[in-house]
Amino acid sequence: MKTTQMKTTQMKTTQMKTTQMKTRLMASLFVCAVALFAADDPFVGTWKLNVAKSKFQGNQPPRSETVTIGADGKVSISGTDSQGQPVDWSYMAAPGGTATITGIPDSTVVETRKDNTVDHTWRMGKENLKGHGVLSKDGKTMTYTLQGTNAEGATVKSTEIYEKQ
Repeated sequence: MKTTQMKTTQMKTTQMKTTQMKTRLMASLFVCAVALFAADDPFVGTWKLNVAKSKFQGNQPPRSETVTIGADGKVSISGTDSQGQPVDWSYMAAPGGTATITGIPDSTVVETRKDNTVDHTWRMGKENLKGHGVLSKDGKTMTYTLQGTNAEGATVKSTEIYEKQ
């Protein structure tokens, strides 16, 4: 009886060690996959709006804006609006799906990235906007065009220049 119990205990110990090794392997593979995704995603990083080089029609430009795109898909926007008020909002990109924007009530975004382009459909309260971003060949500049209607129904259009930091 003791021999059977010892064998059962040894088998359980071996199974636990195997499970732990598989878990570590899966965690390592996940970390590697995230690192590879980040390395292959030219959008990941911090981008600052160059207000002087950007053009805005139908809306006032912000005083400053910084966009941080994480390897995990989190996009954070911070800065100062045209009135001098702080801006701080974010979303977790859901490729091809709708993401809720934190920091702006009743707001969502659909984001699609492919190679060196990104497309957005923004719904911010009553605002409906479409955006299209293109990275320069060297990956240091992004030109982002945005057009649609603001909360009052007026047409807005901008060409925004972001520089990678």
